[in-house]
Amino acid sequence: MPTTVVLGAGIIGLSTAHSLVQLAPPDHRIHLVDPAPELFASASGKAAGFIAKDWFAPAIAPLGNLSFDLHRALADRHNGRARWAFSESISYSLDRDHRDDATAVAHHPPASAPSHHPSEPAAGSDRGGGVEPGQPIASVEDVAPTVTGRNGSQGQGGLDWLLQNTSRATVLDTDVEKAHSERSISLADEAGELPIWLRAKPDALQMISDRKSTAQIHPRQLCEFLLEQCLAAGMTLHHPARATKLWVDEDDPGSLTRIRVEYLGPLAKTVDGRARTVDIPCDNLVITAGCWTPQVYTTLFPNASRVPRVAHLAGYSVTFKAKHWPPVPSSKDPQAPTAPTEAGPFRRHASSAHAAVSLGSSPCHAIFTDARGFAPEIFSRAVGDVWLGGLNPPSTPLPALPTEAEVDPAEVARLLAVARALCGEDIELRSQALCFRPVSATGRPIIARMHEADLGDGVKPGGRDGAGGVFVATGHGPWGISLSLGTGRVLSEMVLGRETSADVSALARW
Repeated sequence: MPTTVVLGAGIIGLSTAHSLVQLAPPDHRIHLVDPAPELFASASGKAAGFIAKDWFAPAIAPLGNLSFDLHRALADRHNGRARWAFSESISYSLDRDHRDDATAVAHHPPASAPSHHPSEPAAGSDRGGGVEPGQPIASVEDVAPTVTGRNGSQGQGGLDWLLQNTSRATVLDTDVEKAHSERSISLADEAGELPIWLRAKPDALQMISDRKSTAQIHPRQLCEFLLEQCLAAGMTLHHPARATKLWVDEDDPGSLTRIRVEYLGPLAKTVDGRARTVDIPCDNLVITAGCWTPQVYTTLFPNASRVPRVAHLAGYSVTFKAKHWPPVPSSKDPQAPTAPTEAGPFRRHASSAHAAVSLGSSPCHAIFTDARGFAPEIFSRAVGDVWLGGLNPPSTPLPALPTEAEVDPAEVARLLAVARALCGEDIELRSQALCFRPVSATGRPIIARMHEADLGDGVKPGGRDGAGGVFVATGHGPWGISLSLGTGRVLSEMVLGRETSADVSALARW
């Protein structure tokens, strides 16, 4: 029976496994492996959860459109409003020159603050392609392409705003933005759709995307849902565990390729003290390890001629309760998002451990603005909290595991200053986080079937047709949540030898 092993249990790996259990024949076995002691400890659990339909550069646009439609369809089919806080969202650009005067603190930190902050961007290099094995990648600056302009002129990557610490809103195509901005703020005000929790005057806001093309979810809750669905369908989870090698029985030339999985933490040793391992038949290998993809790749293919060039981009965020969000009192509405609890098979995240809320027909909001040295992004979410991020220090080192990330209190303080300026001094902090997003040399995601020549002369899975069974999906940058379901769909179709639901040919060049 065919077997696919997915390395990395973040939202990309889970979306791939979830699509495989839906599309593959019943005898197709799926294994998911992740080394972190806590699942969803990086961006898959701590990101904002903003999803968009038409905010992407041309090479990524088909995938963005597919993924948005899959997000909406999944929410419609499984009551995503209640289960992972799916909500339509309206996006605004907030003009700092016309904001409420109270926001001045966000631009003028205390006199003791340095004039230059480590999170201010440095010039990136213009290198692309793979990296030779053993060559270190210290940070996003090692792979970042130098690109400028809006969506139509920034090349195929579309991450210039991120690398230059400017607003995500600049990725919108001019025609798309114009179509949305022609809907006046007064109409949104009449419909009760303005973000009343934000300390800003209506004329400081420009609508840049309506509720039909952007939405909001709680990413950890979606990951938990996908995992539950996969386990119920028969997928095997190995956690915490890591893949250490591919091998075949040299005495049996016709034997199957196997992958050795070594368990970690409390499961690391057998009762007699030996290392606990399992050898799994492996026809297809899918690497979805985010920022850690190069390390996983070189472990399994130490003789590879080149390795996907993926750097890490650190991102700080805080979640908090704002006085005027949610806009209506809690109710027993069965569609209201249910707050995570400690019950159930997976430990829930404390950031949303509060009462369920009902928004009625009110949408969530995405606010894009700027502050000293970075471009804050603020998202109201249907679980009743507000997420604020956009602070991306380029020199923050990548930990060996996401659970080992060390939060810098000074960076959190910068975010809280903006939060209080924009939402009031009486905000209630719920959580603070540091996560890491993978960025490729082109600025585009990498979604590719690896050519056997690039893998070196070691053992390799043969794949469905014997022409190679190693697949990689990484480099989604800040769009991992938005592009997750589409990536999982096309990657599973590639594994199964089917025509992909979106044209991702431009994303196979790495």
